[in-house]
Amino acid sequence: MSDDLASKLRYLRKNQELSLRALSEKSGVSQGMLSEIERGSKNPTVKLAYQIAQALGISISDLVEHDRSGPTLFQDLPSGVHRESYPNSLLHGGLEIVIYTLKGAASAGEMQPNRAGTLETVVVLDGELELRLDSKSQLIKRGESVGHGVHHTEYVNANQDQECRFLVLVDTARCP
Repeated sequence: MSDDLASKLRYLRKNQELSLRALSEKSGVSQGMLSEIERGSKNPTVKLAYQIAQALGISISDLVEHDRSGPTLFQDLPSGVHRESYPNSLLHGGLEIVIYTLKGAASAGEMQPNRAGTLETVVVLDGELELRLDSKSQLIKRGESVGHGVHHTEYVNANQDQECRFLVLVDTARCP
């Protein structure tokens, strides 16, 4: 994934006429890390990829995918986070379908708020998820769901002994 992500990030940054410094300021990701990602020497965590995508005005799936014919896989092996996104045409492409798997007590990291108008629905498929919205925590068990709008969000596996799988539906159809 490094080479695909490296060239795509460089292309998107230059296409928006952003310097590494400007993208760093917009995303909160250091210039050094952005440079290493663009050179293909480092892969970002899910959290950093999210911050970069938000700064570029795109979804994390748009940043990391290289082929829209199948799911896009994004793994952060050191943290135990696995993310799969599935291309679709629902809501004219404004619905992102994502499945996360968190190992042990893994966390996807605190994500900055989505763009205005974004709605998310989180459905736990297996295990238990601690969902933190603006630092307020709630436990979601298998089969339960929660919808929310624009918040600082963090997904944390609530059970160290069991994997947690959950679906996130990201509706950006109402975004300006």
